Amino acid sequence: MLSVQRQRPHTQSDGNNLMGNNVVIQSLEVSEVSSPKARHPSIGPEPLFLSKSVTAQHSSLNETASEPELGSLRNPASEAAPTKWFGHDVRRHIGEIQDTPVFDKNLREVMDSHMAKARIRREECRNPSYLSVDASIASSVDVPYTALRDERRFLYDENSYPLHRVLAETLGVDDLAQLHHHSIKDKLQLLRPLLDGDGRRRFHECYDNFVTSFCIPLLHSLALTKNEFHSISSLPASRITYRYQAFPCLRVVRPGEFSIGPHCDTAYGHSIGNLNFHIPLTPAFGTNALYTESHPGKEDWHGLTAKSPGLGFLFDGARCIHFTLENTTDVTRVSLDFRIAFYAEGDHAETLCRKELLDDRFTEAGPGYYDEASIDLGAGSFSFPGAAIAKKERYRLLDPDARVGFPFNKQKSKH
Repeated sequence: MLSVQRQRPHTQSDGNNLMGNNVVIQSLEVSEVSSPKARHPSIGPEPLFLSKSVTAQHSSLNETASEPELGSLRNPASEAAPTKWFGHDVRRHIGEIQDTPVFDKNLREVMDSHMAKARIRREECRNPSYLSVDASIASSVDVPYTALRDERRFLYDENSYPLHRVLAETLGVDDLAQLHHHSIKDKLQLLRPLLDGDGRRRFHECYDNFVTSFCIPLLHSLALTKNEFHSISSLPASRITYRYQAFPCLRVVRPGEFSIGPHCDTAYGHSIGNLNFHIPLTPAFGTNALYTESHPGKEDWHGLTAKSPGLGFLFDGARCIHFTLENTTDVTRVSLDFRIAFYAEGDHAETLCRKELLDDRFTEAGPGYYDEASIDLGAGSFSFPGAAIAKKERYRLLDPDARVGFPFNKQKSKH
């Protein structure tokens, strides 16, 4: 196996209180920023569930949609019948508020027809052990590394990992948060530089470096502190393989848009072994944020909010239902979403995560969606083993395809 040692870049202290290799992990704490009143938008449809085609599945998941003009529906009548568009129904109920909505009884009733579908779909896709619906939501049967699935926020050094600046430069814009003011209104044309391999290379390298020298070491450090490797750490040549999304899903949600209704990732064919990373590259607050529950079935809806780049989230998106609202703020939310899982091979490896459990519709469609890196349990520091990571192939960057979603689902096939 050809591998290369990846060195973690030097991290300087900054306003995020990151110094050297120290990583700050905080419990969930919602923060918001205020914003002037947004213009009234026009918006449109979103997919609830995907077809059996893997390409179609992930294509619709990553595009924002537009709904009919809502005009006078600022204070809608409560008797209005639900539509198939989640964003439309919620907006019709809450009006033009920009802050985090209050998920009271009335709003939950509006959301319930959509949530019911998401709950059922989660149970249909969740359960290789065929538990009853009532038992399976809270069950940890066939769910690997449950100790790592609590929602966590973390800080990273935006100067060492300048994802937001490199993406803005790739797209040729000054401020990602103001993309809706760009002269190019067609989103495909706006993101077209990413379709060119040479054009996106710098961003792709920045992302790959962020995952392999920060996110994987962070996850590995958490797993060590939770004693996830106790059953295999004493074995000779114990090596943990981390499977990560080779290119992130890019979310661009301009004012008046929304990207996806209630779902969990297993409903779209992702492995239950995946852990989700959500990285806002612009201010995420109020109605432009991603909303999720803190534990499967808890439905304590809250936004993953950030005032600026440098804050990320780790959560159980494979099982937790999450969704977006219509963005009624005056800020475009640009964020990255990707998934990481890990496994070991050899004796007792099944106590960590069975490799076959990680097989999903995105691996079945062929190589390219996931890449891999590994860490030798006998190497690296306990606190942050960044220098011990080895990629399976040297400096390889896998070209994104339609499985990553928009805009790659819109490019013409090379065949």
